[in-house]
Parts: sequence; structure tokens; C-alpha cells
Amino acid sequence: MAKALVGALALAALPSALAFRNTSPFFLFSTAELLIDTTDTSVSESSKVTADVLGALKDCPTRSYVIVEQEGVSFNDYLDGYTTPQLRQYMGGKHEEVKTTFAINEVVGQVDAAAVVSHLQAKCAPSSNDQHDAVWFRRIKAQAPSAAKALRTQQLHSEDATLEQHIVNDQKSRDYTVIYITSPQTESQAKAQLADEQYSYEMESSFDQSVQMELKRDLSSHIKRANSTAEGGLFERYQYFTPGLFMGLAAIVPLFLILLVGIRALTSLEVSYFAFSKEMGPQGQKKQ
Repeated sequence: MAKALVGALALAALPSALAFRNTSPFFLFSTAELLIDTTDTSVSESSKVTADVLGALKDCPTRSYVIVEQEGVSFNDYLDGYTTPQLRQYMGGKHEEVKTTFAINEVVGQVDAAAVVSHLQAKCAPSSNDQHDAVWFRRIKAQAPSAAKALRTQQLHSEDATLEQHIVNDQKSRDYTVIYITSPQTESQAKAQLADEQYSYEMESSFDQSVQMELKRDLSSHIKRANSTAEGGLFERYQYFTPGLFMGLAAIVPLFLILLVGIRALTSLEVSYFAFSKEMGPQGQKKQ
């Protein structure tokens, strides 16, 4: 089972300028094994996405459907995963009942949500009044979030909690399909968000500069230490056992031991006085 959102979250280190304009992401997860290509896709056209979704849902694989329509968002809003934690868990394989996940980072155009709803109502509506065959639908429309970063995150987080409520509390089943359709930001919304990001960056930069100006080296401790040592005793003002003196003593000790061993070797020699006398016998005459 492909985890497209997990792969998409790996792009979080990339700058937001790399994201396409006039595009928005698409997510789908289901408890059924859908006949859809779940390989990770970065860019796709809205018409192809709509056709793939309708083809995957032609046989009504589940009995519950949630269609979310989120306006005015981009792929950058879902990069970190903290804005929509519930969606991240469903797309990341945290729920065992989810068998199929499908995500596209950038959808060019608008996925036809009305066509998806009409298809589900026409194909999946029960032919009788039997409650056992009833199909449950839920359509959620979310307005475009604010341009301010804090409010934007809060609104998307609230919409994510609403989605979780519809899945867990209202639907009360482990047989569902969630189709998360988004629409890109308008030009005015994109400009407002860009202006807010620039303003936040300028505020953070000015704050950093003011902090850096206050980070000066404190030399008061060195002055206090100098004054205290000047008023101390003789051994506090001067250092006698220096590293050089220590190394000199360490070198003298082995040299002194070598000299001592040599002197002891010379004094231990024993030579008789007869070794220095001349031989007067026949042997001495032969040698001469």
C-alpha cells in the first residue's frame, strides 16, 4: 500500500518557492482495495484525477463516503503534517482498516467534486428501502483559511478535527472512503499570504538583531579576578611550579638513574695487581 503523503512530507526541507502556483493537493483513502494507481505522483491534471477516482468508485466499494472540499490551500499547507494530524495518520498507514491511499502533490485545475457526488448518488444509491443496503454520504465544505500563519494553521487544524469526527463518531463504521478535494488559492489570497510571511520574516529578523546587539562579552569577571590576585599572598600572585620546571625534573630523574648505574658498574670492576706486573719466566722471554 503506497504511502504517498509520507513521501510528500519528505519534501518539507525544500523552499516554498518550489511549489507550483494555481495548484492544490488531492488525497483519498479507503478501507477497500481500490483499482487505482497508487504510485506517488507529484503533478497531474484535474481531469485525469477525476477520471481515476470515478473509475475506482464505479463498483461502490464501500458503504460510507466522505467528500471534503477545502478551498484556498496549497501543498505547502500540508508539508509538515502538524496542520492536519488526523489526515496525516490516515494517509501514513496509522489506521489498520485503511487499505488504499492515493495522494497527488500538485493538481493542475479543479477536481470536479460535483461529478464525484453525482456518480456516487447515481451508482451507489440503494435500489430498495432496506436499511442494510443504505449508503451513507457526507459532504463537507470548508472555507479558505486566513492569510495569517497562526490563524491559518488553527483553521486547518479545526477542519481536520471535524473530518475525524465525521469518520469516527457520525459514520461509526470501518467501511468508508474519504475523498479530500482542495482548490488553489486565488491571486488575492496568495498575495495576502506572501505579505504576511514577509512581515513575519522582518519581525523575526529585527528581533534577532536586537538580541545579537545585547550579546557582548562580559569582562567584569576577569577584572575582579585580577584585583583579587593582586591583593593575595606571595604564592597567590606568582606561580613557581611551572610546566617547564616540571618537564625538566621529569627529564633529570632518568638521566640521574643512568649515571648512577654507570658509576656502580665501574666501581664493581675487580682487577688483581698481578695483571699489571711483568712476566719474568721463560714464557715472558718467548713473548719478547
